[in-house]
Amino acid sequence: MKLWRQQVCAVMRVRLLKLKHEGKMLRSILLLLGAFVILVLMMFIMLQLWHSSISWEFSASPYFLPTNRKRTNRSTNLLILNDTGAEIEDFIAALKIQGITPEISLEKNITSLLHHNGAIKVSLEGKSYQFTVMCSPEPISCFPVLMNILSNTFLRLFNSTKRIRVWSELFHRTQSISIKSYIFFNCLSYLLILAAGLPPLFAASSMEDYKLQARTQLRLAGLFPSAYWCGQALVDIPFFWTL
Repeated sequence: MKLWRQQVCAVMRVRLLKLKHEGKMLRSILLLLGAFVILVLMMFIMLQLWHSSISWEFSASPYFLPTNRKRTNRSTNLLILNDTGAEIEDFIAALKIQGITPEISLEKNITSLLHHNGAIKVSLEGKSYQFTVMCSPEPISCFPVLMNILSNTFLRLFNSTKRIRVWSELFHRTQSISIKSYIFFNCLSYLLILAAGLPPLFAASSMEDYKLQARTQLRLAGLFPSAYWCGQALVDIPFFWTL
């Protein structure tokens, strides 16, 4: 057994030296790995581009002007209907921190103010404030934007520096999961093909030993056949699974 272990270690050293000097084999392995990595990177980039094309973050700027400038690109001031009978300076200040300059109105009838994209009505019943969001029918996604503005305003009123962000996705999340699964199984299939292409590269070295009758000469010199194959396997198998 001691001789057998020595022979296994000797074959392992010889195998490592051959791998070190076999540039053709290493170049072939690197070529296969490079093709796999490039394919995975391309799929990842395509997935990111696809995800960015179907989702975008809701922002108040397309709907409401950040300052009291004149209207451009269908943006208007955010109308605030104060129905509390008192000042709502804290609420207005919380809106301004978000970069929105509101237009305050004390009118209860808003039929004459329909040229605004949206409005928030603040009323007081007892000791409780009530907030009502109203949108013009033309702006798309006005209600989520107003709800986001109102939520961030509440955070400011509670002295929080956090900010709620809202995104929209054109397709359902399950479709996104199915596409990711499709890409995953494509990568897995390609990985299996890559794994099937590696063993012939390892076998080429043993074929060269067979052609040169090196294994026969080693057997005549007293090398155990099992020591030869075990020494080869102890190098090739970990190398294969590492790749």
